Amino acid sequence: MLKHFVLKKKSNFLLITSLLINSISFSQVTAVDLQLAQKYFIDRDYEKANLYYNKIAQESEYLPKIFKSYKATLIELELLKEAEKLCKNQIKLYPQQLSLLVDLASLYDLNQKGTKKDQIFDKAINLIQSNTTYQIVSDLAIAFEKIGEVDRALEAYLKYESTSTRNQLAFHSKTALLYNRQGEIVKMIATFFEMLQVNERFINTVKNGLVNSIDFESQIKEKEILRKSIIKNIQQYPKKIVFVELLAWFYMTNNDYENAFTQIKSIDKKLNLNSAKVLDLGAIALKANNFEVALKSFNYVIEHTSSIENKLEAKNKRLLTLKTKLLIGSEILINELEELKSNYLTALSQLSATKNVYNNIVRKYNLLNDLSEIEAYFLKDIKSAKEHLNQAMNLSGLKAKLKAQAKLKLADILVLEDNIWEASLMYKQIEKEFKSDAIGHLAKFKNAQVYYFSGEYDWCQAQLDVLKASTSKLIANDALELSVLISDNYNMDTSETAMKIFSLADMLSAQQQYPSALELYDSILNNFKNHSLNDEIIFRKAKIGLKQHLYQEAITNLKILVNDYPTSILLDNSLFLIGCVYQENIKDTDQAKKYFKTLLFEHPGSLYISEARKRFRKLAGQTNEKILKNS
Repeated sequence: MLKHFVLKKKSNFLLITSLLINSISFSQVTAVDLQLAQKYFIDRDYEKANLYYNKIAQESEYLPKIFKSYKATLIELELLKEAEKLCKNQIKLYPQQLSLLVDLASLYDLNQKGTKKDQIFDKAINLIQSNTTYQIVSDLAIAFEKIGEVDRALEAYLKYESTSTRNQLAFHSKTALLYNRQGEIVKMIATFFEMLQVNERFINTVKNGLVNSIDFESQIKEKEILRKSIIKNIQQYPKKIVFVELLAWFYMTNNDYENAFTQIKSIDKKLNLNSAKVLDLGAIALKANNFEVALKSFNYVIEHTSSIENKLEAKNKRLLTLKTKLLIGSEILINELEELKSNYLTALSQLSATKNVYNNIVRKYNLLNDLSEIEAYFLKDIKSAKEHLNQAMNLSGLKAKLKAQAKLKLADILVLEDNIWEASLMYKQIEKEFKSDAIGHLAKFKNAQVYYFSGEYDWCQAQLDVLKASTSKLIANDALELSVLISDNYNMDTSETAMKIFSLADMLSAQQQYPSALELYDSILNNFKNHSLNDEIIFRKAKIGLKQHLYQEAITNLKILVNDYPTSILLDNSLFLIGCVYQENIKDTDQAKKYFKTLLFEHPGSLYISEARKRFRKLAGQTNEKILKNS
């Protein structure tokens, strides 16, 4: 009885399945059929997907839509004969689509019919004729690349370029990149350079291709091959300025601004650019803190250009270079600062005497801003700093955003002189005027800081909660950092004393009252043992040491944090900072490498990993080697 029931049930199931197949086979294709086929394919239910694909394939106009998925489904079900038939039908319908031959050949590879596969690959490439379109060859080469046939993809590109009567450079950049994948660095460079010999407007394409193919930090050998190749082309084609430009770019990309300066001067003279390119180089060198080449560039422009515009710009940039060089130096002397201030005042006077020159208002604005910074933060001449910022804000024709930036600086100076509530009012005015702009968000953050300094933590937190969604990543991160600091440490002890002392010390630090700030930080360490603020305090003491150029003292504090607070959120910050100080300030390569390596191997999730790896490789002089733990 049971056996009869089972057989009857099985018979019913087969009947239902048969009816389902018939209904799928004979009804018209609908949008639902396409959706269900795709759903079953994505869900890897290949048997059901095959039922629907089989139905859809009956109507040839739908075949292109399902071809790739249908073929993959048949392969998953090991129905290779059916997959082969599908490919051949598709080729018959669209004989001009050479990439379909790659689909067919791949099936023979699965059947271990290597000879047949190669024959079809050869056929696909041989079918490329002078009238074959760019898109057809592009699709074919991409199909080859997808299955790892890089040599065949290269063959397709080269065949097209050799037969095309329209564009013999159509695939040159792609060909160059494939040579690179094959390790053929010389061929890659030569292919890129062929593009420049035909048309110099390919310069940016070539630059992008080279910088994406060669890691200038680590691939020392390949980098040298490129340099020699550029020089060889300069010698072979002396009238092609583009190769001189490429050499200058090479030097700048490798931070060799001295050699870049020589090349840029040569280009500027040959093209009669009136020192414009040298001016650009100076700006790039300044941004990279290469003050020597920046000053050399600006001095050259001042001496050689006949353009009043370029001369004035160079004078401004020269002063900015001197200021930046002085302010990040290891020791700042008052007489040097006074001399710099005098140079700024002279430049302002010269600008006032020069009429009707484009950008003069902006130049004057920049000079006044920079001068106010020197006066307020280094000469402690608050009165003059405020006067010059007010002059900047009152320049006629000044854009509202530039005026707001000067006002923001003025508010910062009010904080510096302890007028925090007057500063708060200014921050609010800027925020109100530029609600949806980054400068408005920055003003809001600085105003929140004022309330933090004064111990108004609840109001501060409310502002920070808004700023966490700022479109400016930097402001959002700063807001989050301060918010976490408050939430982690506010109300930890009933008197809230430690937090209030800490925020007051932070304000004194911002006001450059470093001895008073340090005294307050130390009072927390002495009176609140094991407080959660202690690692923050030690990190801040280290940062104050750096600002005062007391590098060994800073490192001592950072090492205390590393050794005594192994679970601190500031641990990776400290390791990275120690490495940077050893590298940049103390010039102890071995110690710098030690701390960068500790960060790499013991804190792989740190945000500093990428930069630490770059710095370690640079210090170690490694090329393509892996960084080993015990190396």
